[in-house]
Amino acid sequence: MNHRKAFLVLSIAWTVVVTIALVVPMILLRERLPDPIATHFSGAGVPDGSTSLAMFPLVVLPGWLLLAVFAVIAGTVGRRRAHRAGSAAMLGAVAVFFAGITASTLWTNLDHTAWQDARLPVWHVLPVLAGAAVAGFAGRLIGNRGPDEPGAESEADDAAGLDLEPGRRAVWISSVSSRVLVIVGAAGVLVGVGTLVLTGWQVALPALLVGIVVSALSTARIRVDEQGVRAAFGPQRFPVRRIRLEQISGARVARHRALEVGGWGYRVLPATTAIMLRGGECLVLRLNSGRDFVISVDKPDRGADLVNALLAERSAM
Repeated sequence: MNHRKAFLVLSIAWTVVVTIALVVPMILLRERLPDPIATHFSGAGVPDGSTSLAMFPLVVLPGWLLLAVFAVIAGTVGRRRAHRAGSAAMLGAVAVFFAGITASTLWTNLDHTAWQDARLPVWHVLPVLAGAAVAGFAGRLIGNRGPDEPGAESEADDAAGLDLEPGRRAVWISSVSSRVLVIVGAAGVLVGVGTLVLTGWQVALPALLVGIVVSALSTARIRVDEQGVRAAFGPQRFPVRRIRLEQISGARVARHRALEVGGWGYRVLPATTAIMLRGGECLVLRLNSGRDFVISVDKPDRGADLVNALLAERSAM
């Protein structure tokens, strides 16, 4: 049995076990729970919404099963180790998250006669999130085993189109911008300013914040040098995403659409991380972990050439 088939068997088994674990406590504790039970709480932990006991599984299970099926398919169809690692991380994190919110909901309703009497302590959120993070990390370690499957996308093109002169420093800089985000950001700022004049800052603040944040993330400047790859967002050159040269095994150019990497902006998928501000040719870095880092940027071919040349220079040292 190869690693991909093993992942399929284990991930399906995990999905079944978690599904059973989510349902069984609802059945065993039904005599100690009010009907309906409190399922939505305000920021102060006071319940402001309820669901019948019979419907509660339909609140929890669809979200878990949808994400679990996606992870199983992504990890099985993908031929690379990174697909299995990312999918296993998702299966672990999502399972603990849904188990945590289910356990917390049942615990807050336990032994109450009416759902209005339940109280949700704010601290419950912290162990659920921490547990999901730990489970995601553990899942990634478990899934990140074995080689890529035969037929997987080959490593980045090895042919570096640059010959680096000894003692000379080579740097490549390019940029990219999203017209859609530029327009949305500008519109948000204009709406915020107009609202500020007409109504006051309380109403204008959300539009201003959205406009400023979107504008700040609507462009990116990419730099490749002997340290690695640096992506800085906006005219303020912040936030910054750095990838050290020793983390990269190769680079290439490939065409990508936004939907292929999860949409616009900064996206993280089971086997791919992307900075996607426009579709078309992208700089694709293959990381030593097996993941691809996709960056939509103008004229990415020379950036890929420089990365490969720097890697070749480093390996020759």
